[in-house]
Amino acid sequence: MKNLLLIISFITTVFSFAQNPKEKTLLCSYAFNSESELKDWQTEGEGSGFIKDGKLILEPTHFPMLKKLMEEGKISKKNDGKEYQHYVEDAMKQKYGDKISRYYAIVNENQNGDNQPQFLGGSFNFWNKKFPTAKNFSIEFDFKCLYPTPLHMIVFSALGNDGKSIFDKAFPERYGLSTEMMTGQMNNYRLSFFEPYRKTANLRKAPGRKLLFEGEDIVSKNPDKTYHCEIKKIEGQITYIVDGAVVFTYTDSQPLNGGSWGFRLMPCALAEYDNIKVYNLP
Repeated sequence: MKNLLLIISFITTVFSFAQNPKEKTLLCSYAFNSESELKDWQTEGEGSGFIKDGKLILEPTHFPMLKKLMEEGKISKKNDGKEYQHYVEDAMKQKYGDKISRYYAIVNENQNGDNQPQFLGGSFNFWNKKFPTAKNFSIEFDFKCLYPTPLHMIVFSALGNDGKSIFDKAFPERYGLSTEMMTGQMNNYRLSFFEPYRKTANLRKAPGRKLLFEGEDIVSKNPDKTYHCEIKKIEGQITYIVDGAVVFTYTDSQPLNGGSWGFRLMPCALAEYDNIKVYNLP
């Protein structure tokens, strides 16, 4: 009888531990060992995600062209849109013809009535469409740049202004434009974490382009190294961690909730990602 009671007590303890809401729970994990893992992701804009040697490669469509221009010295590696954007615009005009108009948007509206749409094409988003997070969560991933040019971003807590999923059919189709992220119908945080010329990791919030915090850009210090990055959000506290060391913690007095998450690249960026793990936190 004593042994039976001990067994029952042990089982009860294990079950209670497994059900303990105070423990973090794994929401999803990606090791990119199978093409089937890509079905959980959605691309918006000019780019693609594919698996090579067990890594997720994120590559903008026009990166090969821009890499050639950079290596020929015709444009710099500083992610200067004034240098490269007309090359991308010409390439996309040839690709899309009259449909190129969807890649233009008004960036800064004013009261003078002389607002002119600007070309904003060339960047892309790579969203996880299957596993939105709870309001408290952490996102971990390995990152290595494959070309030392900016800009790499992670986007999280993305929801429609009305609380609906960003993949709801009520949303208009998106094409990877910055205005869709900042001035459209979407709330989100985004951290630009690889910018070797600016040397800062900038946390911003949408709607708008509000800069919340400038932290140190750790992952651009050694382009040949693979870094383990983590974004942790608990209520209004957002923490950015690299290789186990806290880079910064910022507290938002009016925090967003959970939502969709993913990565955003500008046209000159190229990188590999691996070992993505997302946890819901108590």
